[in-house]
Amino acid sequence: MIGKFEMIDMENISAHNLPVYLSNYLKNNHGIIFCFTTSKGVQDNGESDPFNIDYHTGESEENVRKNRETILKKLELKKNRKIYSAKQVHGTNILNINKNMKLESDNIMEEADCLITDLKNIPIMVMGADCNLILMTDIDNKVIAAVHAGWRGTLKELPAKVISYMKINFGSKSKDIFIAFGPSIRKCCYKIDSNILKKFTDKFGLGSFFARKNNDIYLDLVDLNRIQLGKSGISEENIYDCGKCTYCNENFFSYRRNKETGRQAGIAIIR
Repeated sequence: MIGKFEMIDMENISAHNLPVYLSNYLKNNHGIIFCFTTSKGVQDNGESDPFNIDYHTGESEENVRKNRETILKKLELKKNRKIYSAKQVHGTNILNINKNMKLESDNIMEEADCLITDLKNIPIMVMGADCNLILMTDIDNKVIAAVHAGWRGTLKELPAKVISYMKINFGSKSKDIFIAFGPSIRKCCYKIDSNILKKFTDKFGLGSFFARKNNDIYLDLVDLNRIQLGKSGISEENIYDCGKCTYCNENFFSYRRNKETGRQAGIAIIR
């Protein structure tokens, strides 16, 4: 018998030569696709290429659109032509993509750091190069959310706000909500100053979410978000974390490591 944690286990696989993290259990048993991309793409000749999916990084729109289309192709999502993303501003706005919205472009200009939908075949995406990319689903009511939470979004408790939104607007129950954390900068590398730390300790008190090493302060944003989710009623066995640090691992984009860089994606789809 499979446990709840294994239900959202994200496998590091190659989807037709495209390196991704994918939950095969959610896909095969609930029709929900959770996918995290890396910084690597593979050309037809087998050579590796940077795989940026964000229109706002200086790369040509044509290349970004091609990369987004490649994801859909490699995941064998033939009914889908676009992956939708919004203008991320490190805020707490939640954009509900419903049947009343006219989705003319995949690059939605509305400011939002969470996209949520219960519509089938509408891929939603958040992007990052160190920030937390968090995917959520209510497997009973078939709802998905893609959340972008850097330190500002974490401090503003965006993940907890999304859980509340799901419960109020979709009738979601904590036991049916499953969550996956993608690659992000981790406690081993996320150095902050004392002013930032004070913002968190003032709000969350003292805890294991920070550490001091050689007079430097390191923050664990994943731990802080898990604390919020726990207070929102989400069981630890309903939460998966890939555990990958974007700063340590050059298979991912990292703004801290390279200021001019692309973005990887967290993508969710109801098939």
